[in-house]
Amino acid sequence: MTANIKWTEVPIPSAVWAVETDKFVKGYQASLLGGFQAMPSWQKYFKNPTGALLGIYAASFFIPSIFTAFIGDIVSTKMGRRWCIIIANIIITIGCLVNTFATSIGMWCGGRAIIGAGVGMVKVAAPVLIQEIAHPRLRPILGSCYQTFAYIGAFFAALMTFVGLYVPGDWGWRFPSLLQVIGPVAVIVVTFFCPESPRWLIKKGREEEALDVLAKFHANGDREDALVQLEMQQISAAIEREFVQQKSTIVDFLRTPGNRRRLATLVALACSLNWMGNGIITYYLSPILKSVGVTAPVQITLINSGLALWNLVLAGTAAVYCDKVGRRPLFLISVAGMLCSYVVVMALSAGFSNTKHHALGIAVIPFLFIYFGFYDIAFTPLPVAYTVEIMPFSIRSKGMALFTSTATLGNTFNQFVNPIALKAIAWRYYAVYIAILGFYFWFIYFMFPETKRLSAEEASRVFDYDRKGFPLDRMTDDVEQRGVIPDTRSMDLSPR
Repeated sequence: MTANIKWTEVPIPSAVWAVETDKFVKGYQASLLGGFQAMPSWQKYFKNPTGALLGIYAASFFIPSIFTAFIGDIVSTKMGRRWCIIIANIIITIGCLVNTFATSIGMWCGGRAIIGAGVGMVKVAAPVLIQEIAHPRLRPILGSCYQTFAYIGAFFAALMTFVGLYVPGDWGWRFPSLLQVIGPVAVIVVTFFCPESPRWLIKKGREEEALDVLAKFHANGDREDALVQLEMQQISAAIEREFVQQKSTIVDFLRTPGNRRRLATLVALACSLNWMGNGIITYYLSPILKSVGVTAPVQITLINSGLALWNLVLAGTAAVYCDKVGRRPLFLISVAGMLCSYVVVMALSAGFSNTKHHALGIAVIPFLFIYFGFYDIAFTPLPVAYTVEIMPFSIRSKGMALFTSTATLGNTFNQFVNPIALKAIAWRYYAVYIAILGFYFWFIYFMFPETKRLSAEEASRVFDYDRKGFPLDRMTDDVEQRGVIPDTRSMDLSPR
């Protein structure tokens, strides 16, 4: 029976890895802008942007996602997760080409905006599809790996901007910009062969197709396997329960105590993607390094490359082991470590600003790596995966649309304000993020339940109970008494 095989022997749809690479584009774009700020050819072509102008350049990528995330929800719900991913990546490909061959700053920002529009759609469907087709043993790992793939893009972009320093003329920056096309084109091709979500298929009344998908990828084709039958029962029961309650709308997030708690957690996690101090380092590493005396383009691009590789290794390791350690411990350790690191970075930056002592400036660099090490163990692999886990199927794609829109709205404001604040108050701006990190530690401690080693349906229900295990909503209590939702905890699905 599939419940007793080793997790390394569980078959993984090859297309899952292609869907994972959707995050490649986001990571590539983030690192690319940071690398461009160290490239003389890009600075010359676009007339050395700083402050508010640089903030507008950065924000152009995020603004469209505020709205296209909800378009992604509509497409994902009506046409399926696969077609949403394919359409979004076609849009991203067009944006990459416009961005590469831009002849004006308006055209360049327009290309970034088109890319951002596609990314807003794909971020709704891709993580959901991964969670819904992955084997229970691999669901935590594959879900956590989604965000980690951003660092593959970031590392690749950092290397290409380093190479671009030695390419003459405008192609010094156009060359690394053109290479970002590789990711979306690969996803378009491979996603055609990706299975559709069995949960979406069941919701559309296509139970036989859903059973085939579960059997093929969870039980080596055995439609009668106990795990497959249990999953079919769980999914069908969960969808039936949600159908009995009512047709889902975005207002559902306010209807029950459990959903209101989900909404608060969703908003907090969405904002955490770039409001914990990481955004300022990711997008404005060059100004930060210049503020502590590191000004050579080669040094800046190499540090950018090293940071991307460091992030990839740490985040990848955390993604593999997050289900053993648990979500809550990783979140709390991560925030505490980032808080301490930011205090040190602020102190060293202040010391360099007042004394111009070169050693103090150089000492900032390792603490940037330490800070990201703590960030990577939780806030790279878990926010998207945890958000998908805690959402019932009926509001899952809507939850991801709201997550994406909230994250993008926060990121747009953040990226516009960061260069202005850095230019105006320099190292003092770090105090804002120290306060935010302190708030997050408190919020996570009181608001985040543990979901490790739970099935998708079980994890989606943890917010419907209080700390003593009593249902917060009468409908939940009624369903429990009827035994509609079966329990998988009697089966050993944990990795061995």
